Amino acid sequence: MFRSRPVFSLLTLCCLAALAGYAALLATADAEFRQNTLISVRKSVHLMPSNASYHALLAEILEENGSSPDAELKTASLLSPHESRYWIRRAFRAEVEQKYDESQRLLTEASRVDRGFDPRWALMNYYFRRNNLTEFWKSAKAALEMSYGDLDPLFRLCLSANPDPSFTAQMLPPRRTVLLAFFTYLLQHNMTESTGQMAAQLASSAGTDDVPLLLNYCDREMGHDDPSSLSVWNRLCERRLVDFSELDPDRGKIVTNPDLVAGSLRDGFDWKYGVTADIAASPLDTGQGISFEVTGFQPDSVVLLEQEIPLTPGRQYAVNYEYRVIGERPDSGLQWIVRRSQGNDTGGTPPRAVSSPLSGSEWHTEHLLFSSDRLDAGRLVLIYRRSPGTLRWKGTVQLRRVTSGLADSGGQGKPH
Repeated sequence: MFRSRPVFSLLTLCCLAALAGYAALLATADAEFRQNTLISVRKSVHLMPSNASYHALLAEILEENGSSPDAELKTASLLSPHESRYWIRRAFRAEVEQKYDESQRLLTEASRVDRGFDPRWALMNYYFRRNNLTEFWKSAKAALEMSYGDLDPLFRLCLSANPDPSFTAQMLPPRRTVLLAFFTYLLQHNMTESTGQMAAQLASSAGTDDVPLLLNYCDREMGHDDPSSLSVWNRLCERRLVDFSELDPDRGKIVTNPDLVAGSLRDGFDWKYGVTADIAASPLDTGQGISFEVTGFQPDSVVLLEQEIPLTPGRQYAVNYEYRVIGERPDSGLQWIVRRSQGNDTGGTPPRAVSSPLSGSEWHTEHLLFSSDRLDAGRLVLIYRRSPGTLRWKGTVQLRRVTSGLADSGGQGKPH
């Protein structure tokens, strides 16, 4: 045993020396590689000819210098056959040289060795450029199933192949993140014509983070796709993501936030305040209701408060409002009106209904009756209008509650 120790130590030293030499070779090759010049990378390839990355970088530099990179790319793909990027680069080179069969073969090989997103994305682009839409949509479906990160380029290409969003929607995998990404893309690019079904699906499974996007959809579709807007709103209310009760125009429930709670949502079907420095809004002391201070310097016509309201065609409605007016002159110029929905209002269309001017310093309730006719949406507005030949009104109007119902034979609505 004593005599074998020098032999063991000599073998160990030889192995260590070999490892040290190899490490030094690796370090030298890597240092040349990092210099990123034609000469230095050639040295790296010479020192470590089995490194696919070195051959790939050499191919890139050769191409930048006007030389053919094909031989180096082929070597890289043979040394590392499971890295699809080398096959994809070779395929692009073949396509540039109009070797289309070769390009398709290389891309197919890339998809075979790599089951991920990149090869399928490359195939999508190839088939799009070749106008082979049958194979394009097969590749698109496969790419969508494996997609991740920023999907906007993928959606953009799909919509270039077919501008109908519903066609791309059929290709989406059953992953909510992809559906949400596509829905967001369509809203950002004002392509909401085919988004109703997607919006409903997303609203049914929405979380808190999704609420702003879906409320944005509600606002944008009012006057364009009112049933879809109402459906999304009601689902958000049902899931308690929006702190209101669902609306039901069939039963006369068309007013949201009847207590006019200050600091509420002010999006979707909630109340929205007019914007002017000459009228100040504040909550009543009870926390229920709202007060408007009108300075007398307001424009001749200005909106104080408004809300989109869903309607059922052919129904008679009543809006009941509890209020009082405090001012020096009885003619406040304040009225409730019902207009067409924001998206359908051309500005010159007469109101569907107009209340009598608000007056009276004591709390009392009045009613505005109107017919929906053929409308499935409208807009309830509290507006100030200066009567011709009069001074601008100055004072305070306080609203305590606004409710709605179907109009009964007595001319009133059962409040909701």
